[in-house]
Amino acid sequence: MWKTFILSMHVLLETQKMNDSETVRNVTSALNTQVYVTPQCVPTLVQIICTSSATEVRQLAAVELRKRVSKWWLKVEEATRAPIRAQLLQVVLAEHHELTRHAISRAISSIARIDIPENRWPELLSFLHQATTSATKSHREVGMYCIYTLFEVVADFFMEQTASLFDLFSKTIVDPESQEVRVTTALTLGKMAEFIDPGDKRDITAFRQLIPAMVSVLEQTLKEGDEKSAGEIFEVFDSLFMLDTPFLTNHMADLVRFLLQVAASRELDDAFRELALSSLMWGSIYKQSKIKSLKLVGPIIENVIPIGTEEDPEDVDDESPSRAAFKVLNALASNMPPQQIVPIIMPIVLTYMQNPSPGHRKAAMMSVAVIIEGCAEFISTKLAELLPVVCAGLQDPEVIVRRAACMALSCLAEELPTEMAEHHQALMPLVFNLLNEPNPEITKHACNALDPMLDGLEGDVLQYLPMLMEKLIWLLDNANHTETKATALGAIGSAAHSAGEAFRPYFNEVMPRIRQLMSAVTTNDDGLLRGVATDTAGAVAEAVGAEVFRPHAQDFMNLAIEQLNLNSPRLRECSYAFFSVIAGVFQEEFAPFLPTIMPAILQSCMAEESNEPNLETEIDLTTGGEDEDFEDDDDFSALNFNSAIADEKEFAADALGELFENTRTHFLPYVEESTQALVEATGHLFDGVRKAALGSLFTFLKTFYTLSNPGDWAPGLPVSYAINENVQKMLTLVVPTVMTMWSDEDDKMVAVQICKELIQALKLMGPCVVAENLQQVSDHILEIFEKRSACQETYDVEELVDEDEEAESESLLVAAAADLVAALCEAVGEGYVSYFNVFLPSISKYYKSNKSAGERLMATGCLGECVAGLKSAVTPYTQTLLDLFLKATSDEDESVRSNAAFALGVLVASTSADLTQQYPAILTALHPLFANQSMGNTTDNAAGAVARLILAHPEAIPMDQVLPVFLNSLPLKVDFAENEPVFNCLFHLFRTNNSFVMSHVPQFLPIFSGVLSNEEQLTEATRAQLIELVRALNAQSPDLNLRSTELGRFL
Repeated sequence: MWKTFILSMHVLLETQKMNDSETVRNVTSALNTQVYVTPQCVPTLVQIICTSSATEVRQLAAVELRKRVSKWWLKVEEATRAPIRAQLLQVVLAEHHELTRHAISRAISSIARIDIPENRWPELLSFLHQATTSATKSHREVGMYCIYTLFEVVADFFMEQTASLFDLFSKTIVDPESQEVRVTTALTLGKMAEFIDPGDKRDITAFRQLIPAMVSVLEQTLKEGDEKSAGEIFEVFDSLFMLDTPFLTNHMADLVRFLLQVAASRELDDAFRELALSSLMWGSIYKQSKIKSLKLVGPIIENVIPIGTEEDPEDVDDESPSRAAFKVLNALASNMPPQQIVPIIMPIVLTYMQNPSPGHRKAAMMSVAVIIEGCAEFISTKLAELLPVVCAGLQDPEVIVRRAACMALSCLAEELPTEMAEHHQALMPLVFNLLNEPNPEITKHACNALDPMLDGLEGDVLQYLPMLMEKLIWLLDNANHTETKATALGAIGSAAHSAGEAFRPYFNEVMPRIRQLMSAVTTNDDGLLRGVATDTAGAVAEAVGAEVFRPHAQDFMNLAIEQLNLNSPRLRECSYAFFSVIAGVFQEEFAPFLPTIMPAILQSCMAEESNEPNLETEIDLTTGGEDEDFEDDDDFSALNFNSAIADEKEFAADALGELFENTRTHFLPYVEESTQALVEATGHLFDGVRKAALGSLFTFLKTFYTLSNPGDWAPGLPVSYAINENVQKMLTLVVPTVMTMWSDEDDKMVAVQICKELIQALKLMGPCVVAENLQQVSDHILEIFEKRSACQETYDVEELVDEDEEAESESLLVAAAADLVAALCEAVGEGYVSYFNVFLPSISKYYKSNKSAGERLMATGCLGECVAGLKSAVTPYTQTLLDLFLKATSDEDESVRSNAAFALGVLVASTSADLTQQYPAILTALHPLFANQSMGNTTDNAAGAVARLILAHPEAIPMDQVLPVFLNSLPLKVDFAENEPVFNCLFHLFRTNNSFVMSHVPQFLPIFSGVLSNEEQLTEATRAQLIELVRALNAQSPDLNLRSTELGRFL
C-alpha cells in the first residue's frame, strides 16, 4: 500500500511536466484532493525527493514539501519526523542539480522555522558548520544556501551568534573555488543587515569590514556576465543604501566611484549599467547627507550626464542607461540643495548645446527637464540664462533635441507657470512652429509643452486663441497617432481653462468632437481618447459656465456615468473628476445626479487592491509557477498595490469633498459612509490617495461649518464662540484622524498639505480646530523644525547636521510649518506665546544671508504674521525681532524688504515696549522703500508701517519730514489690507488737526474718492468713518465744493 501510494504520487508529479494544461489541471486537482489532504503527504514527498531519478520531479516534490510543512509537520509522528530531518540533510548534500538543491534547502528552512524555536533540531547547527567549512565545494554551497534561506525564516536564532557568523562570512565571501558560495554570502549579508540594530557598533564595524569583499564579488559577477547574481547583489547594496544603519559610511566614496565606473563602461551589458545607475539613484535619495558631506554630488553629475548622450530605444517604456542616468539626476535634484545641482549642471548644458553631436544636445535638454521639479525656485532666478538655451533646443535641426527641449519647456511651464507666462511672446511662436511639423512625435511633445504653458497664460492666451484653436482642431481631426490627438485634445482643455468665458465662440465647434470621442468604446486607443475627452469636457464646461453648458449637461453626464461600467479604472477616474467639475459649475443643481453616481464613488473608495503575482525561479507546476502557500507569518497585505486602482481611489476620494461642498445639504445622506471611507483612506500606501482623503475630510469639516451659518470667531482658548453640534462631531473625528496620520506620514508633500489644510481651517473656523489638539499640533511642528518628523528621515543619521543649504522639498515643508505657526498665533492669540518662544529660534535662523531668498522671505513673513497674532504678548521678544526686521529692510530681495516693512509696523503696533528711541533707525530703514521699488506692495507695506508708527507714538515722529513722503505714497497700489492702518492714521491726524494734513486737504480728496469708488479697498467700518470724515470736511470747508466732485454722492 505504501509503495503504491508513492508510485502513484510519482506518476502524478511526472504527468505535471506535460504541456497539456487540461491534463495538468486534472492532475493538480487529484493531488490536492487525494494526496495533500493528509499528513502522510510529508513523508511521501521526502521519499520522492530521496528516490526519484527525475530531476524535475525531485525539485517539484521539494517545492510541494515546503508548502505543506506549515500545515502538516506537527501532525506527523515524532518517530517519523526525526528520520525525515536526517534524510533531508543527507539528500541536500548529495543533490547535484542547483535549483533542486535550493528547493530542498527551502524545505529544510520551512521545517526549521517550526522546530528551531522549540529546540527540536540541534543537529542542524552542526550540519551547517560542517557543510560551510567542508573541503568539498558543493557542500559549502549547500551550507551557505541553507543559512541564506534560514535567515528568511529564523533570523533571530542567528542574530544571537553574530560574532561566529561574521568569522564564517569573512572566509566564505572570499571562497577560493565557488562563485556560488561568494554570491550567497553577499546575499546572506544583505538579509543579516536588516536585523542589525543601528546602535550595535560591534556588529556594524564587523559588517563594514566585509563591504570591500562584497564589492569584489559583485565585480566578479559583472566580469562573468552573471546577470542574475549581479542583479541580486545590486539589490543588496540598494537595501544597504535604504537602511538607516550606517553600514556604508566608511566606504561610500569608493562605492560611488565603483558604481560610476560600472555605469560608464560601455563594454558591459546595458542591464548591468542600469543596475549601477539605479543603485546611485537610491544612494542619492537615502544617503543624501553622506554624499553631500563627501562632496560627491559634483562627480556624480559630471559622470552621469555623459551617459545621457547615448541613444535611447524607440519604445518610451524600454529602459536604457541614458534614461537611468536622467533618473539619477532627478533624484539628486529632488534630494540635494539646488545650490549644489544647478551651478554644476548649467555650464555642462551650455557646453553640450554647442556640441555637434545631437546626443549631447539631447542630454543637455533632458538634464534641464529632470532637475526642474526639485530645483524650481532656484531655477526661477536663472531663467534669463536658461530660456535662450531651451529656445535654441526648440529650433534644433535634430528631432531628438527638439523633443527633449519640448520636455524641458513642459517641465518649466508646469513648475514655474507665472514666471514662464512672462516669456510667452518668445516661446509661443516656437511652440506653434513645432505644431506644424510633420513628425508626429514632435507634434505630440509640442502639445505636451503647450498644455502647461496655456494653464499659466490666463488672459494672455486670448491673443493666441484663434490660431491656436485652428491648429488644435486640425490636429484633432487629422492626426494619425492617437497620442497626438490626445495631447491636442488636452491642450484644448487647457486653452479653455485659461480663456474662461472668452472660449465661448469655440464651444459649438469643439463640443461635437468631444462628444464623439467620449462615446468611443472599442479599443484601448479609444479608451485613452475617451478619458482625455472627459477631462476636456469638464474644462470647457468650467470655462463657459452653467448657462452655456446647461443644454449639454445631461447628455455628457450620461456618457460619464456610462463609462463607470466599462471596466476601466482610468475612465472611472476621469468620470469622478468630471463629476467634481460639473458639480462646481452647477452647484446645488447637480444634486439629482447624486443617487446615481454615489454608489460607484463609494465603491471605488473602498475597492480592494492586489498585485499581479511575482514568479519565482523554482517553478511550481501545480500553481502556474507561484509558491502561493509560502509560509510567512508577516502580514504583507498592506503592500498589495495596484496603481490604476489607487489613482481611481484618489479621484473618488477627492470627488467626495467637491460634491459635498457644492451640493451642500443634498449630500447629507452620504456623509456618514463617505467619512468612514475617507478616514480609512488616510492610511493608504499611495500618497495621492492620502492627500485626496485629507483634503476631502477638511472640506467636509469646512462645509459643515459654513452650513451652520457661523458668526465671526474670536481668538483664544478655551473657545469663546458657539460651535454647531455637527461641526463639533466632525472636529472630534477629523482632527484626531489627521494627528494619527501626521505621526506616521513619510511623504513631505503630504505633510505640507496637512499644514496647509490646518491653516485654511484655522482662518475660516478659528481656534476650535485645535482646541483639543493644540499640544499635538505644536509638537509635530517642532519635529519639522528639528528635522525629526517621519518624512524627514535621512537614513544616514550620523551625518545629520544643521545645514545652510537644503533640498527645496525640505524648504517647502519648513515654510508650511512656519505658516502654520503664524496661523496658530492668529487663532489662539496671546495664549500661544509660550509655543512661539520655542519656535522663534527655529524660524529666525532662516533669515541669514546664506539662505535662499525664498527662505528669508518665509522667515520675515511668518514672524510678521506671528507678531500680528500675538499682539502685546510679543513684548519680551521685541529687541530680537526688531534687529531682524531692521536688517531685512535692506535685503537684496524686494519681496523680503516688503515683508520686513510690514513686520516692523506690526511690531511697533503690538509691543508694550517703548520703541520711541528706535524710531529714527526704523524711519531711516523704511525711507528707501518709498522710492524706486518694482513691486507696488513694497511701498504699500512701508506706508502701513509708518501709519502704525504714528498711531503708536505720534509725538516721536518728525511729522514735517515724514508726512510729505507718506502722502506721496497714497493711494495704495496693491496691498489694500494696509488701508486699515493708513486710514486710521489719517483719521487720527485729522481729529488732532495736524497742520500738514489740514493744509493739504485738496491733495487728499482724490485719494478718498479713489478708495471709496472701489468697495474692495476698505472694510465697512473704515469706509463709514471715511465718509464721515468727508462730510465733516464738507461742513468745515464749503469752499472745497465737494458736491460737484466724485465725492458728492457720499455727502
